[in-house]
Amino acid sequence: MDVVNDIIAWKRDGHELDAARLDAFVRGVVDGSVPSYQASALLMAMVLRGLSDAETVGLARAMVASGKTLDLSAVRRPVVDKHSSGGVGDKVTLALAPLVASCGGVFGKMSGRGLGHTGGTLDKLESIPGFRVQLPQGEFLRQLERIGVAVVSQSERLVPADRVLYALRDVTATVEEDGLIAASIMSKKVASGTSALVLDVKVGRGAFLKDLDHARDLARRCRLVGDAFGRPVSCVFTAMDAPLGRAIGNRLEVEEAWDVLRGAGPGDVREVVLTLAGMLLALSDAGVDEGEGRRRAAAALADGRAAEHFERWCYVQGGTWKPGEYHRLAGREVRAPRAGFVGAVDALAVGQAAQLAGAGRRTVDDTIDAAAGVVLARVVGDGVGGGDLLATVYARDGGRRERAAAVLETAFTVAEVSPERSPVVLGRG
Repeated sequence: MDVVNDIIAWKRDGHELDAARLDAFVRGVVDGSVPSYQASALLMAMVLRGLSDAETVGLARAMVASGKTLDLSAVRRPVVDKHSSGGVGDKVTLALAPLVASCGGVFGKMSGRGLGHTGGTLDKLESIPGFRVQLPQGEFLRQLERIGVAVVSQSERLVPADRVLYALRDVTATVEEDGLIAASIMSKKVASGTSALVLDVKVGRGAFLKDLDHARDLARRCRLVGDAFGRPVSCVFTAMDAPLGRAIGNRLEVEEAWDVLRGAGPGDVREVVLTLAGMLLALSDAGVDEGEGRRRAAAALADGRAAEHFERWCYVQGGTWKPGEYHRLAGREVRAPRAGFVGAVDALAVGQAAQLAGAGRRTVDDTIDAAAGVVLARVVGDGVGGGDLLATVYARDGGRRERAAAVLETAFTVAEVSPERSPVVLGRG
């Protein structure tokens, strides 16, 4: 206990934690010798004093060492991955994974579930009847070899320290520290064994990161960890003031991702998917740069290969994909109070409305309704007349619909002048 007290005091007083101290802390968290109150005290000291670049890398190393590391060498090809910092309507992985595979890359991902107003990829995939998100390691590897794509739930053997520390951070107001965030993200990605990573860092009202400067610092720290482990990391910043696309909810987002794979769908979703596909194909062994990767991806959307690969992926992973065939819930419409232009659509309010409808969780133990959510009829810049449809919220019972609709109404700003449309891709870092 004296050792842990010394580590807490060392950081409290503004000193840098070396590898030995970080290793001792992480080992103690995992084996239970460091009680939660001491772990929480050190996390608070980290937030108040901040983590240096060296501490960020050292913490990530200790967290990776806390569990198993997945060996993907049996695939005999580079396996690429993408991580999103979380947003509203972010169904990008659903389209991106089969798209990269249809262009000759190998996309392997261990993903998580949604919590709060942002959705989780696993919840969306499980809205497809029969889709299995838990695969034994051998089956995961064989599927990557066979069809070049697999998205599965995170193994409990990988980075067990992160599960303990994240649970503590969530209840002790110690989430918002860039070093802690970067170490959490990158330790899991390194342990998952993928060869290269693209980070899609969401920025704006509906994202965890509200401004681009903060997002750039997080991306820089993630790249530092990637460099330390020999994992190339590329970063792109995408807008999240308004939702991505028009569908927010689990099955609703799968349907919209399917539209993108068929060569249609909302332009902002398509733009993010194509940007990331070009980046990932350039990091794979496809022998292309980003520009050519993007061109190949666009061709795969246009000629049906991407949609065909999505169907194959669903089949191999146990799912039965029948677009448009799911239990539709009753909807409650939200309409424009007056004529004008949609000046803003608050992503946070839309995400909260979808959560109230049943599409999201407030705690990890909550159940979700796969069919619940929100569909936007108008997006920023669209003209509207008084009484025109803005959005519809879908929920299983009237009480949920009304509560969600009340929040959804606050999401829309109707302006007299059409606003300038901002790009969805804000830059690279």
